[in-house]
Amino acid sequence: QLARLIPTVADTKKEERATSSLLGTFMIVPSFARSVLSDAGAPIGKKSKVVCYTEVVFKQTDKSKGPRPDGLVVIDTGYKVWTALIESKIGNAELTNEQIEAYLSLAKQHRINAVITISNQFATTPTHHPLKISKAKTRSVELYHFSWLSLKSKAILLSGSKGVEDVEQAYILSELVRYLDHDSSGITSLNRMPVRWKELCVSVQNGVALHKNLDFLTESVSGWHQLLRHLTLNLSMAIGQPVDIYLSRQREGDAELNFSEDCEYLTKHSCLKADFNIPNAASKLTLSADVLRKVINISMKLEAPKDKSRATASINWLSRQFKGASNDNLSMRAYCPKRIPATMATLGAVIEDPGALIPPNVKDLPTHLEIVRVVDLGAKFKGAKTFVEEVSVQFPKFYHDAGQLLKKWIAQAPKIKETETE
Repeated sequence: QLARLIPTVADTKKEERATSSLLGTFMIVPSFARSVLSDAGAPIGKKSKVVCYTEVVFKQTDKSKGPRPDGLVVIDTGYKVWTALIESKIGNAELTNEQIEAYLSLAKQHRINAVITISNQFATTPTHHPLKISKAKTRSVELYHFSWLSLKSKAILLSGSKGVEDVEQAYILSELVRYLDHDSSGITSLNRMPVRWKELCVSVQNGVALHKNLDFLTESVSGWHQLLRHLTLNLSMAIGQPVDIYLSRQREGDAELNFSEDCEYLTKHSCLKADFNIPNAASKLTLSADVLRKVINISMKLEAPKDKSRATASINWLSRQFKGASNDNLSMRAYCPKRIPATMATLGAVIEDPGALIPPNVKDLPTHLEIVRVVDLGAKFKGAKTFVEEVSVQFPKFYHDAGQLLKKWIAQAPKIKETETE
């Protein structure tokens, strides 16, 4: 059946209702369909025709009941047809390897280009699937994943940027957001780390040697990746601009490498760390969770001015950016050249005396200056729920208190030297 914007299904069938409303919106609001499906490799342009179906049944060679995907997307560009199966989950229901691999086989059999999964599980990027699927299954069929929150975020950002000019289309998109916002839709945000998060914390704090293949370690890193995506989506909706997790080109193109390197970093440093790209921000925002010390560190590091004659003037350049603002629990760190150890002091102390960051007998200008907030979570750190709650509060709070105030140093244009005239 064609996807319906207002599906006539039982109230208990939340999964079918949400999927049909989403796919129905794709057909009515082309800009929203482009925003989402282009991330899934779809060759979709302004003149492409999008048709979506729900409760798709395929003819079987035998009489057994085969897989029944929740939806099918068909995009006709005029010279090419691209198709994708949709499988969605609502509430606490999670995707399973067996089901997704069955859909990948079904897609291959019918020459369907991709399988797209949607659930309340988060993925770093649409190509980084929350499940570990056999590579043999994705050789001829692409696999993508979206969280419901990421879809809601895209709809909000599109509305906020006035990317939908048609009044009726804008209204329908706003209604989809309203529906996904409601508790009865079954769309939820991340509210806890994996069950074995506490086991990781206790092991690290007791000095147990870790290796990157431990089950509780890999589960915790997986939960960390979901938390990072959750944070980017919420901050994106708060500022009305898309926030992304910064990944190297290699890590962005290889989900296994991205996961493995974070596991290895955790075993070596007892810490989880990530950088975020925020549009037009002075620098990347860094978040780290120090499992050993039970603290989270949030910071932004800027290049120090090179046109100052004294180190105190360089430090004042940054501290003045907080004039009249609250500097509660913020610190400043100065990085010096020539292997001179970095120095750190509270922002309040630096504002009163910029010399607090200058090491004795050092006249060199700092190379970089960093604004830092260290939050000691204590016992809350190992709580699967309290850890997520605290990080979800502190992350946007730092951006509000510091990140949005910061401006990067820009060298002044050179001036023509005045020459003496007779």
